[in-house]
Amino acid sequence: MFKNLILRTTLFGGEKSFSLKRAFIVARRELRDGLRDWRIMAPIISLTFIVPLLVVLGIRLGNGFLSRLEPGTFEGRVLPFATLAIGFFPMSFSLVIALEAFVGEKERNSLETLLSAPLTDSELFTGKFLAAVIPTILSSIYGTMVFVLGILITGGPLPAEPIAIGFFMLLGAAEALVMVAAAVIVSSQSTSVRAANLLASFVIVPMAIVVQIEAIVVLTGQTGGLFFIFLGLVIIFIILIRTGGRVFNREEILSREGGDNLKFRQILGNIGRMFARTPQEIIENRKTGLKRFTPWRLYRHDIPQIIKLNRFAIMTVTTALLLAVFIGWWFTTLPIVKNVTNDLQQQYKQQVASPQNPACDGDTLARNGITWQFIFMNNTRAVLVGSALAFLTLGVGGILLLMVAVGPIGAIGSFLSQVGVNIFLLIVGFVLPHGIIELPAVVFATAAALQVATCFVLPPKGMAIGRSLQFSLVNYIKLLALIIPMLFIAAIIEANITPAIGCALIKGGLF
Repeated sequence: MFKNLILRTTLFGGEKSFSLKRAFIVARRELRDGLRDWRIMAPIISLTFIVPLLVVLGIRLGNGFLSRLEPGTFEGRVLPFATLAIGFFPMSFSLVIALEAFVGEKERNSLETLLSAPLTDSELFTGKFLAAVIPTILSSIYGTMVFVLGILITGGPLPAEPIAIGFFMLLGAAEALVMVAAAVIVSSQSTSVRAANLLASFVIVPMAIVVQIEAIVVLTGQTGGLFFIFLGLVIIFIILIRTGGRVFNREEILSREGGDNLKFRQILGNIGRMFARTPQEIIENRKTGLKRFTPWRLYRHDIPQIIKLNRFAIMTVTTALLLAVFIGWWFTTLPIVKNVTNDLQQQYKQQVASPQNPACDGDTLARNGITWQFIFMNNTRAVLVGSALAFLTLGVGGILLLMVAVGPIGAIGSFLSQVGVNIFLLIVGFVLPHGIIELPAVVFATAAALQVATCFVLPPKGMAIGRSLQFSLVNYIKLLALIIPMLFIAAIIEANITPAIGCALIKGGLF
């Protein structure tokens, strides 16, 4: 069916024609060479067949310990989690195939022959991607099947429902697609296998975090949440595969030499020139039309342009915040949580706030060390730590940290609404006065960090990866000139004005 298929598409970078047949020619060549290399096949076979059987053996030998768990925990939580996790092991090594897709060819002096073939850039990239992703997906599926069959043969129960096992395999395939797509992009932008392997951490670490989240979801019995993770992985894959076709350029790969040598003087010079220009001038690669870098120019031209460039990242972070509030609200409706909140509601009704409540004393926060200085330093530290975490995890860690911080707002709002508190007044009194400044600052910071973390995946058109990283870092530093003052003002309001407004509403009996 695929032999004569010609796709007219812009998915892989805007080329007029894309032949899946020609892409499969590259894939077959790569698969044939890979299957002949015992250094690649031996670890994959071990992780696909031997490791799952060792896990089965460990479970069987640990029956005495597992029997101490609460009834149904082993069959309903542990085995499904093991089934989900076992498919991830082979993928970790299969990633090596993707990382060597282009840079390995370059070190073996066979890249020029490949790039001179009558193939488009999209066909080359797709062929390499298929050659890496096919064994990765198959090893994940086979590893899961070996584990399931091993449990059944040794007399154990079916690790999960058949539909759940099939979905676990589908989820593993989505993880493989994302990892391989990112790894092939890294390989096409690296100058050596060593550099590609070092950059692999930016692929493995975010996916390891995703696997840990999946483990929490499965172990808590909320397996329905896996569908949203799967949906997110599919969206990320579409972005990556589109980006891969866009940034892949055979001329740049052939001309890229010495990219592993850091030239600090040249890097600092580039960064200095970027500070001297507005973001739009850097993208258009033209000299600045303004005389010099000044605070007026920074706030009048640079920062508005940076916010505009980060608009998609800002939308992503804002969506994550709203989702965190929704999850926090939904969490309080779970039966296991509702039993606890019922007792808390009774206690709250008995100790409902009154005009004599000491919490409404304006000096209470200061006496407990909650001053505007403390709030400002704490928020600034949280923003910087979240940004650093985002840099290291392709943005995932920073967004998750922000969601963890904001999620309790939804839970508290749900709890208070159940005891008759007016949520609108609660937001107006205790969140809005400082939140209207603090939340945008946090969103801007997280979005800028996300932009830095994904700069090698989504570089501006015509901009190399290294220059894209420098550009994103300069924009992040410039944006701090807006974020830090916003956090400063919000801290003063939160320590002095917000308690006064909230307490006035309480004393007025509006809650």
